[in-house]
Amino acid sequence: MENNLTLCLEALASSGCIVPSEMRCAINISLKYKKRDAGLRSLSLWGRLFTAGGKDYLLAEGVKSVKLVKRKLVFDTRYYFSQNGAVWLDLQSPTDEQFELSKKIRGPFRGDPSHLYFVPDPPPPPPPPAPETSVEPAFITPSDPPAKAEDEGSATEADSATDAESEAATEETETIPDAEPQVETDEEGPDPELNPEGSDAESAEPPAPKGQDVGELVRLASLMRWVDEDCGVVPIGGMVLDAQYNLVKNVVFPGLEFGDKLDSYGHLFRGYEKAPLSKDITGFWSIQQQPLTNDVTIRSLLWPGYHMYYSGSTYDFGSLYFGWGEKNWDIAFMIN
Repeated sequence: MENNLTLCLEALASSGCIVPSEMRCAINISLKYKKRDAGLRSLSLWGRLFTAGGKDYLLAEGVKSVKLVKRKLVFDTRYYFSQNGAVWLDLQSPTDEQFELSKKIRGPFRGDPSHLYFVPDPPPPPPPPAPETSVEPAFITPSDPPAKAEDEGSATEADSATDAESEAATEETETIPDAEPQVETDEEGPDPELNPEGSDAESAEPPAPKGQDVGELVRLASLMRWVDEDCGVVPIGGMVLDAQYNLVKNVVFPGLEFGDKLDSYGHLFRGYEKAPLSKDITGFWSIQQQPLTNDVTIRSLLWPGYHMYYSGSTYDFGSLYFGWGEKNWDIAFMIN
Protein backbone atom coordinates (compact mmCIF):
# COMPACT_ATOMS: atom_id res chain seq x y z
CA MET A 1 0.00 0.00 0.00
CA GLU A 2 1.49 3.30 -1.09
CA ASN A 3 0.74 6.38 0.98
CA ASN A 4 0.51 9.91 -0.31
CA LEU A 5 3.24 11.55 1.74
CA THR A 6 1.82 15.06 1.54
CA LEU A 7 -1.68 14.01 2.58
CA CYS A 8 -0.34 11.77 5.33
CA LEU A 9 1.82 14.44 6.90
CA GLU A 10 -0.92 17.06 6.69
CA ALA A 11 -3.53 14.76 8.20
CA LEU A 12 -1.27 13.48 10.99
CA ALA A 13 0.61 16.71 11.76
CA SER A 14 -1.54 17.24 14.87
CA SER A 15 -0.46 13.79 16.09
CA GLY A 16 3.23 14.70 16.01
CA CYS A 17 4.16 13.34 12.55
CA ILE A 18 6.21 16.32 11.41
CA VAL A 19 9.05 16.41 8.87
CA PRO A 20 10.95 19.59 7.90
CA SER A 21 10.10 21.04 4.50
CA GLU A 22 13.58 20.45 3.06
CA MET A 23 13.58 16.83 4.15
CA ARG A 24 10.05 16.33 2.83
CA CYS A 25 11.11 17.48 -0.65
CA ALA A 26 14.15 15.19 -0.53
CA ILE A 27 11.99 12.22 0.49
CA ASN A 28 9.44 12.82 -2.27
CA ILE A 29 12.09 12.83 -4.98
CA SER A 30 14.42 10.13 -3.62
CA LEU A 31 11.65 7.59 -3.04
CA LYS A 32 10.51 7.86 -6.67
CA TYR A 33 14.02 7.04 -7.91
CA LYS A 34 14.39 4.23 -5.38
CA LYS A 35 11.08 2.71 -6.41
CA ARG A 36 12.13 2.74 -10.08
CA ASP A 37 15.59 1.30 -9.43
CA ALA A 38 14.31 -1.48 -7.14
CA GLY A 39 11.45 -2.43 -9.46
CA LEU A 40 8.82 -2.16 -6.73
CA ARG A 41 5.11 -1.90 -7.20
CA SER A 42 4.79 0.61 -4.34
CA LEU A 43 7.18 2.44 -2.03
CA SER A 44 6.25 4.97 0.62
CA LEU A 45 7.50 6.49 3.84
CA TRP A 46 6.86 4.12 6.74
CA GLY A 47 7.83 6.46 9.56
CA ARG A 48 10.55 8.13 11.56
CA LEU A 49 12.39 6.45 14.42
CA PHE A 50 13.90 8.60 17.16
CA THR A 51 17.24 7.48 18.60
CA ALA A 52 19.25 8.14 21.73
CA GLY A 53 22.19 9.45 19.69
CA GLY A 54 20.12 12.10 17.90
CA LYS A 55 20.57 10.65 14.39
CA ASP A 56 17.03 9.58 13.64
CA TYR A 57 16.12 6.96 11.08
CA LEU A 58 13.72 7.57 8.22
CA LEU A 59 12.14 4.25 7.26
CA ALA A 60 10.45 3.28 4.02
CA GLU A 61 8.54 0.15 3.11
CA GLY A 62 8.08 -1.20 -0.41
CA VAL A 63 5.93 -3.98 -1.76
CA LYS A 64 7.07 -6.25 -4.54
CA SER A 65 3.86 -8.25 -4.63
CA VAL A 66 0.93 -9.25 -2.43
CA LYS A 67 -0.80 -12.44 -3.50
CA LEU A 68 -3.46 -14.75 -2.15
CA VAL A 69 -1.92 -18.20 -1.71
CA LYS A 70 -4.07 -20.95 -0.20
CA ARG A 71 -6.51 -18.39 1.18
CA LYS A 72 -3.71 -16.51 2.89
CA LEU A 73 -2.11 -13.21 1.88
CA VAL A 74 1.62 -13.48 1.24
CA PHE A 75 3.53 -10.18 1.33
CA ASP A 76 6.83 -9.69 -0.47
CA THR A 77 7.93 -6.57 1.37
CA ARG A 78 11.24 -4.67 1.23
CA TYR A 79 12.61 -2.37 3.93
CA TYR A 80 14.83 0.71 3.53
CA PHE A 81 16.34 3.32 5.82
CA SER A 82 17.92 6.75 5.51
CA GLN A 83 19.32 9.36 7.86
CA ASN A 84 19.13 12.35 5.51
CA GLY A 85 16.09 11.62 3.35
CA ALA A 86 18.10 11.57 0.11
CA VAL A 87 20.04 8.28 0.15
CA TRP A 88 18.12 5.10 0.92
CA LEU A 89 19.89 1.87 1.91
CA ASP A 90 18.47 -1.62 1.94
CA LEU A 91 17.50 -3.48 5.09
CA GLN A 92 17.65 -7.24 4.92
CA SER A 93 14.44 -8.96 5.92
CA PRO A 94 15.08 -10.66 9.29
CA THR A 95 14.84 -14.39 9.68
CA ASP A 96 12.45 -15.86 12.21
CA GLU A 97 15.31 -16.43 14.65
CA GLN A 98 16.56 -12.86 14.31
CA PHE A 99 13.01 -11.59 14.68
CA GLU A 100 12.54 -13.43 17.97
CA LEU A 101 15.92 -12.24 19.29
CA SER A 102 15.12 -8.63 18.41
CA LYS A 103 11.93 -8.82 20.45
CA LYS A 104 14.02 -9.37 23.60
CA ILE A 105 15.98 -6.12 23.22
CA ARG A 106 14.87 -3.24 25.41
CA GLY A 107 15.80 0.42 25.31
CA PRO A 108 15.99 3.04 22.54
CA PHE A 109 17.94 2.70 19.32
CA ARG A 110 21.47 4.14 19.22
CA GLY A 111 21.48 5.86 15.84
CA ASP A 112 24.61 3.95 14.81
CA PRO A 113 24.01 1.39 12.02
CA SER A 114 27.06 -0.61 13.14
CA HIS A 115 25.97 -0.96 16.76
CA LEU A 116 25.52 -4.49 18.15
CA TYR A 117 23.15 -5.55 20.90
CA PHE A 118 23.99 -8.54 23.07
CA VAL A 119 21.08 -10.87 23.75
CA PRO A 120 21.94 -13.45 26.47
CA ASP A 121 20.71 -16.98 26.18
CA PRO A 122 17.81 -17.93 28.44
CA PRO A 123 18.83 -19.65 31.68
CA PRO A 124 18.66 -23.45 31.65
CA PRO A 125 15.59 -24.98 33.25
CA PRO A 126 15.99 -26.08 36.86
CA PRO A 127 16.70 -29.80 37.42
CA PRO A 128 13.69 -31.92 38.26
CA PRO A 129 13.17 -32.60 41.95
CA ALA A 130 14.50 -35.88 43.27
CA PRO A 131 11.83 -38.54 43.79
CA GLU A 132 10.81 -39.09 47.38
CA THR A 133 11.97 -42.42 48.82
CA SER A 134 9.85 -44.17 51.40
CA VAL A 135 11.73 -45.21 54.56
CA GLU A 136 10.77 -48.62 55.93
CA PRO A 137 10.24 -48.70 59.71
CA ALA A 138 12.90 -50.52 61.68
CA PHE A 139 12.03 -53.98 62.96
CA ILE A 140 11.54 -53.89 66.72
CA THR A 141 12.32 -57.08 68.59
CA PRO A 142 9.95 -58.05 71.36
CA SER A 143 11.18 -57.33 74.86
CA ASP A 144 12.29 -60.12 77.18
CA PRO A 145 9.68 -61.60 79.48
CA PRO A 146 9.59 -60.07 82.97
CA ALA A 147 11.86 -61.63 85.54
CA LYS A 148 10.53 -63.80 88.25
CA ALA A 149 9.72 -62.42 91.64
CA GLU A 150 12.76 -64.18 93.11
CA ASP A 151 15.14 -62.02 91.02
CA GLU A 152 13.48 -58.71 91.94
CA GLY A 153 15.50 -58.27 95.08
CA SER A 154 18.87 -58.92 93.45
CA ALA A 155 18.01 -56.50 90.59
CA THR A 156 17.20 -53.73 93.07
CA GLU A 157 20.53 -54.17 94.86
CA ALA A 158 22.42 -54.03 91.52
CA ASP A 159 20.68 -50.80 90.50
CA SER A 160 21.59 -49.11 93.80
CA ALA A 161 25.25 -50.12 93.35
CA THR A 162 25.30 -48.74 89.83
CA ASP A 163 23.86 -45.39 91.00
CA ALA A 164 26.56 -45.08 93.66
CA GLU A 165 29.32 -45.70 91.12
CA SER A 166 27.91 -43.09 88.73
CA GLU A 167 27.77 -40.46 91.51
CA ALA A 168 31.42 -41.11 92.38
CA ALA A 169 32.42 -40.77 88.72
CA THR A 170 30.58 -37.46 88.47
CA GLU A 171 32.46 -36.04 91.50
CA GLU A 172 35.77 -37.06 89.94
CA THR A 173 34.98 -35.39 86.61
CA GLU A 174 34.01 -32.15 88.33
CA THR A 175 37.47 -31.89 89.92
CA ILE A 176 39.28 -32.18 86.53
CA PRO A 177 40.83 -28.78 85.67
CA ASP A 178 39.67 -26.94 82.52
CA ALA A 179 41.54 -27.35 79.28
CA GLU A 180 44.33 -24.93 78.54
CA PRO A 181 43.07 -21.67 76.88
CA GLN A 182 43.80 -21.23 73.22
CA VAL A 183 46.58 -18.79 72.46
CA GLU A 184 45.89 -16.24 69.71
CA THR A 185 48.60 -15.83 67.09
CA ASP A 186 49.37 -13.00 64.66
CA GLU A 187 49.44 -15.31 61.66
CA GLU A 188 47.27 -14.01 58.77
CA GLY A 189 47.43 -17.04 56.50
CA PRO A 190 49.68 -17.72 53.54
CA ASP A 191 51.35 -14.78 51.85
CA PRO A 192 49.85 -14.22 48.36
CA GLU A 193 53.31 -13.30 47.06
CA LEU A 194 54.63 -16.71 48.11
CA ASN A 195 51.55 -18.47 46.73
CA PRO A 196 50.75 -16.91 43.37
CA GLU A 197 48.55 -19.78 42.26
CA GLY A 198 46.10 -19.19 45.10
CA SER A 199 45.84 -15.45 44.38
CA ASP A 200 45.14 -16.11 40.69
CA ALA A 201 42.42 -18.56 41.57
CA GLU A 202 40.70 -16.01 43.80
CA SER A 203 40.98 -13.14 41.29
CA ALA A 204 39.86 -15.21 38.29
CA GLU A 205 36.94 -13.56 36.45
CA PRO A 206 33.64 -15.43 36.14
CA PRO A 207 32.92 -16.99 32.77
CA ALA A 208 31.41 -14.68 30.17
CA PRO A 209 27.65 -15.08 29.66
CA LYS A 210 26.55 -16.90 26.55
CA GLY A 211 24.39 -15.19 23.98
CA GLN A 212 24.18 -13.74 20.47
CA ASP A 213 24.77 -10.33 18.93
CA VAL A 214 22.01 -8.56 17.01
CA GLY A 215 22.86 -5.62 14.77
CA GLU A 216 21.03 -2.31 14.78
CA LEU A 217 19.90 -2.76 11.19
CA VAL A 218 18.46 -6.20 11.94
CA ARG A 219 16.55 -4.69 14.83
CA LEU A 220 15.26 -1.93 12.54
CA ALA A 221 13.81 -4.39 10.04
CA SER A 222 12.39 -6.50 12.86
CA LEU A 223 10.69 -3.44 14.34
CA MET A 224 8.98 -2.64 11.04
CA ARG A 225 7.76 -6.21 10.72
CA TRP A 226 6.59 -6.29 14.35
CA VAL A 227 4.60 -3.05 14.08
CA ASP A 228 3.06 -4.18 10.78
CA GLU A 229 1.87 -7.42 12.34
CA ASP A 230 0.41 -5.74 15.43
CA CYS A 231 -1.00 -2.68 13.63
CA GLY A 232 -1.04 -2.27 9.82
CA VAL A 233 -4.52 -0.70 9.81
CA VAL A 234 -6.51 -0.09 6.62
CA PRO A 235 -10.23 0.55 6.10
CA ILE A 236 -12.16 -2.55 5.12
CA GLY A 237 -13.02 -2.28 1.43
CA GLY A 238 -10.09 -0.02 0.61
CA MET A 239 -8.07 -2.93 -0.81
CA VAL A 240 -9.25 -5.53 -3.31
CA LEU A 241 -7.86 -8.54 -5.18
CA ASP A 242 -7.41 -8.18 -8.92
CA ALA A 243 -7.72 -10.92 -11.56
CA GLN A 244 -4.18 -12.19 -10.79
CA TYR A 245 -4.98 -12.41 -7.04
CA ASN A 246 -2.83 -9.39 -6.26
CA LEU A 247 -3.97 -7.11 -3.45
CA VAL A 248 -4.27 -3.58 -4.83
CA LYS A 249 -5.84 -0.33 -3.75
CA ASN A 250 -9.54 -0.06 -4.57
CA VAL A 251 -9.93 2.83 -7.02
CA VAL A 252 -13.73 2.74 -6.66
CA PHE A 253 -13.74 2.65 -2.89
CA PRO A 254 -17.13 4.07 -1.85
CA GLY A 255 -16.00 5.12 1.61
CA LEU A 256 -17.00 3.96 5.07
CA GLU A 257 -20.54 4.22 6.32
CA PHE A 258 -19.48 4.17 9.97
CA GLY A 259 -16.03 5.71 10.00
CA ASP A 260 -16.00 6.13 13.77
CA LYS A 261 -16.40 2.39 14.47
CA LEU A 262 -13.53 -0.06 14.88
CA ASP A 263 -15.51 -2.63 12.87
CA SER A 264 -14.77 -0.57 9.75
CA TYR A 265 -10.99 -1.11 9.98
CA GLY A 266 -8.86 -4.24 9.86
CA HIS A 267 -5.31 -5.55 10.21
CA LEU A 268 -3.78 -5.73 6.74
CA PHE A 269 -1.12 -8.29 7.68
CA ARG A 270 -3.50 -10.60 9.58
CA GLY A 271 -5.96 -11.40 6.85
CA TYR A 272 -7.43 -7.96 6.29
CA GLU A 273 -11.24 -8.35 6.33
CA LYS A 274 -11.03 -11.33 8.70
CA ALA A 275 -9.26 -9.36 11.44
CA PRO A 276 -11.21 -6.18 12.33
CA LEU A 277 -9.93 -3.95 15.11
CA SER A 278 -13.03 -4.64 17.15
CA LYS A 279 -11.71 -8.15 17.88
CA ASP A 280 -8.64 -6.72 19.64
CA ILE A 281 -8.56 -6.23 23.39
CA THR A 282 -10.70 -3.29 24.41
CA GLY A 283 -8.47 -0.28 25.04
CA PHE A 284 -5.76 -1.03 22.47
CA TRP A 285 -7.02 1.67 20.10
CA SER A 286 -8.05 5.30 20.37
CA ILE A 287 -10.30 6.61 17.58
CA GLN A 288 -11.26 10.26 16.97
CA GLN A 289 -13.50 11.78 14.30
CA GLN A 290 -13.76 15.39 13.19
CA PRO A 291 -17.43 16.40 13.24
CA LEU A 292 -17.35 18.64 10.12
CA THR A 293 -15.02 16.82 7.72
CA ASN A 294 -15.63 13.28 9.06
CA ASP A 295 -11.86 12.69 9.04
CA VAL A 296 -10.86 9.86 11.36
CA THR A 297 -7.59 9.41 13.24
CA ILE A 298 -6.76 6.09 14.89
CA ARG A 299 -3.96 5.87 17.43
CA SER A 300 -2.41 2.71 18.84
CA LEU A 301 -1.84 2.51 22.58
CA LEU A 302 0.09 -0.73 22.25
CA TRP A 303 2.65 0.93 19.96
CA PRO A 304 2.83 4.61 20.93
CA GLY A 305 3.65 6.56 17.77
CA TYR A 306 1.56 4.59 15.29
CA HIS A 307 -1.18 6.70 13.68
CA MET A 308 -3.64 5.98 10.87
CA TYR A 309 -5.96 8.46 9.16
CA TYR A 310 -9.02 8.17 6.95
CA SER A 311 -10.49 11.10 5.03
CA GLY A 312 -14.28 11.13 4.92
CA SER A 313 -14.30 13.55 2.00
CA THR A 314 -11.68 12.12 -0.37
CA TYR A 315 -11.78 8.50 0.96
CA ASP A 316 -8.00 8.55 1.15
CA PHE A 317 -6.17 6.74 3.96
CA GLY A 318 -2.64 6.05 5.17
CA SER A 319 -0.53 5.42 8.25
CA LEU A 320 2.80 6.52 9.74
CA TYR A 321 4.91 5.58 12.74
CA PHE A 322 6.78 8.34 14.57
CA GLY A 323 8.18 6.98 17.83
CA TRP A 324 11.05 5.45 19.81
CA GLY A 325 10.49 1.86 18.77
CA GLU A 326 9.29 0.82 22.22
CA LYS A 327 6.23 -1.34 22.80
CA ASN A 328 3.94 -0.36 25.66
CA TRP A 329 4.38 -3.32 27.99
CA ASP A 330 2.35 -1.58 30.72
CA ILE A 331 -0.85 -1.34 28.69
CA ALA A 332 -2.52 -3.89 30.97
CA PHE A 333 -2.42 -1.27 33.77
CA MET A 334 -3.92 1.42 31.50
CA ILE A 335 -7.09 -0.36 30.42
CA ASN A 336 -9.99 -1.39 32.62
